[in-house]
Amino acid sequence: MDEDFLPDTTDPLENIPEIAPNEAETLAYQHLIDRLEEIENLPTTDAQMKRDQRSQFVAVWSEVLQIPPSDAPSCYQKCTSLLSRLFKQNQIYIIRANTKIAREMCFACISQLTNSNISRFLKLKIEQQNLPDNRILKKNILHLLRIAAQTIALIPFAKVDDRQFIENHFELYTVLIEHIEQSMPEHCETKVEQGYILGDIALRALSLLWNTTDRTVLVPLLLRNDFVKKLLGWFAQASKLADTNNRPLISIVLNIARHDDGADELNKYGAIHIVKEYMKIKPAKPDNRSLAISMTLALLSTPEELKRDTKGMNNALNRLLQLVIDCSKNNRFRHEGFHVSEPLVILVKMFVVDERTLEYVLCHAETKPPSDPHSTIRLFITLLFKFTNALDVTNQIRQYTLISLLNIIWSISFQPNYASELTQDEQLMSIIEKFADDDQGKEVLEDYKPRSMESVKEAAHGILHNLNRDVKTDMILEKKKAYRDAHISDSTTKIQQKPSIMISYCHENNDFCTYVLEVLNKHNDVFNIWIDRTHCQGADDLWESIADGMEQASVIVCLLSNQYFESKSCRKEFIYATDSLKKKLIPILIEQFEPRGWLGIRMTGIKYVRFRGAFGSEQNKIIELSNTILATLSSQTLHDDNSYPLHSSHHVVSLPSPPPQQQQQQQHLSSTNSIQQISIVTLRPFNQWTSTGDDIHQWFAYHRLSNELRDLYDFQTGEEMLEYAKILVKDREQQMHIYERLFSKKYNGEELPPHEFNRFTLALEKLLRENLPPTTTTNPSTSKNSNICIIL
Repeated sequence: MDEDFLPDTTDPLENIPEIAPNEAETLAYQHLIDRLEEIENLPTTDAQMKRDQRSQFVAVWSEVLQIPPSDAPSCYQKCTSLLSRLFKQNQIYIIRANTKIAREMCFACISQLTNSNISRFLKLKIEQQNLPDNRILKKNILHLLRIAAQTIALIPFAKVDDRQFIENHFELYTVLIEHIEQSMPEHCETKVEQGYILGDIALRALSLLWNTTDRTVLVPLLLRNDFVKKLLGWFAQASKLADTNNRPLISIVLNIARHDDGADELNKYGAIHIVKEYMKIKPAKPDNRSLAISMTLALLSTPEELKRDTKGMNNALNRLLQLVIDCSKNNRFRHEGFHVSEPLVILVKMFVVDERTLEYVLCHAETKPPSDPHSTIRLFITLLFKFTNALDVTNQIRQYTLISLLNIIWSISFQPNYASELTQDEQLMSIIEKFADDDQGKEVLEDYKPRSMESVKEAAHGILHNLNRDVKTDMILEKKKAYRDAHISDSTTKIQQKPSIMISYCHENNDFCTYVLEVLNKHNDVFNIWIDRTHCQGADDLWESIADGMEQASVIVCLLSNQYFESKSCRKEFIYATDSLKKKLIPILIEQFEPRGWLGIRMTGIKYVRFRGAFGSEQNKIIELSNTILATLSSQTLHDDNSYPLHSSHHVVSLPSPPPQQQQQQQHLSSTNSIQQISIVTLRPFNQWTSTGDDIHQWFAYHRLSNELRDLYDFQTGEEMLEYAKILVKDREQQMHIYERLFSKKYNGEELPPHEFNRFTLALEKLLRENLPPTTTTNPSTSKNSNICIIL
């Protein structure tokens, strides 16, 4: 929020009648009254004198607030009178220029609001707070809330100690939230239709919440004690509130939605529906709340939800780009209370997961003046030039803007049709290369970054990589080529070298990754494991280390989730592995995630393993994962003379023990052995298969077919497989429909992956071709043979 728009929606405070000091007060507190009069008469001809006056006043005011109002009414009255004059000097502008002063005043006011006298007052019922004896204390509390609300918006909260201060005083927020809750229309003794006015303390408390949540790094502190649930309850009553009273609510929701944890909490309570209902309320005067609503919905909605509301999404994108344009024209990069970083961060998120939104913003957005791809890309580049030095200063909002712009340009660089617009700007390329090569650790931003944003250096590397300007990547490729050439010439090393498995994952899935790593570590005699946890410690260049690991890997295991899909770093890894290196991939789908967009198109035809529940509870999936990896490595050795000898007859790989029911289904397992033993061997000739051996299971593993599909068909002999193959080639589509239903029934509603059924069909057709009796393969006149030949 712009500091020029710091909210103060409270009605003017009533005047408090003069109170004649009594003799006891004069004796006990005359020294405080004298000090307040001295402060009042201090010269204030320059900014420094005003700062001195304010600091001295705050110190005395703190002493006065420790005294019960009934014991020192004249002291309270003197403070109140002096406060009014201080604020008439508009000293908020002086405070903005000095973060240290803002911090001191904010923390002093919050500390005073938690002292025993005030805490006791805030917990009173509203009727008791308005009693004559309490009015003087109430007026001081309102001033404290006002100063705290205005100054907290000026503190960056980059230091841990500052955030800890708010956490240590969270009891104040709990009391204020409860006060607002009790002030809402639903607790009014009479029926309220509309125009309800909240009490002045409730309004000032909302102002403090508004500006506290504007410091995004503080949002997690407020996600406790059901605050979000209560907030949405207030939101649902907004139509009954006076217009100025409900204005802060949408801004608080927007601020919370800017934090990933806050967005998750809001969605847990159905915030999208509540916000859409709020849209129906027409403000008495035009303001920027409709823009705040659009931004909130964009942050809370998934790409799929936005796509279903094409008109609403396009309107939101229009307004976001227009806000960026308007902010770029202001020397403080602000417009209507918003800083340019706010719409930029939302665009970053929307561009990451849905390329259509990027295409719309660049080519179709409706703005004034009209925009086109060239002008929009130039807008982002020009803004980047203005924030290039953000890492050299301690202004967090400038750094935040820089990181947002680099992430947006990174998203644009994924689209080949816009690459020339970026590469032709040599100044831009020079700046990007500077950020990519910066090893001085200049990035000092300690504030929160959302999941959709990566660091300056990571974004710069990603842009250069997409534009084929990443010199370090070329060096990696040359280094690996030289390594392979030297390695092939060394017959001793060739025999000893084990293949490598790389794990590509998003750090939000750390726990799941740990489980996968534990399973793979059980096979460390068969292959090496590359993961950033062990191979990137202290690495000078993270991307170079990751690229090196991908180059060496025989197989890359990708842990796919919504977080992976939304990470541009993970996107870069996946595309580099598939498009540039042509590596074998084994995707693991976590829970209900479904590949889509840039990921879905590259997943076509790739066998995956899905874990819908807790990792340890899906024993059959663990076995399937291990078998898939081992079978993939096994097939690799047929074409790679530089691999570890997986086909040694003495080598046996141990996999975790399946549950009892699965042990009964797998007749080739020993009933006395708690470990499933799978020998990694080349398939035996079909004429040597036996009905009691492992040949059918080996055939499914060799062709990277899941245990579910194997158990669904439950072939007992090779001849049975051939007979079914003849049926399958005659009517493949009908067979797929039949076994789709059987698969879903057997495995609790799971779908039979079409690409796996296709792989199964091709493998059976191949088995049939290789093993048809000579009489059937040499007589082309029979219709049966003709059908097979036509299909094959």
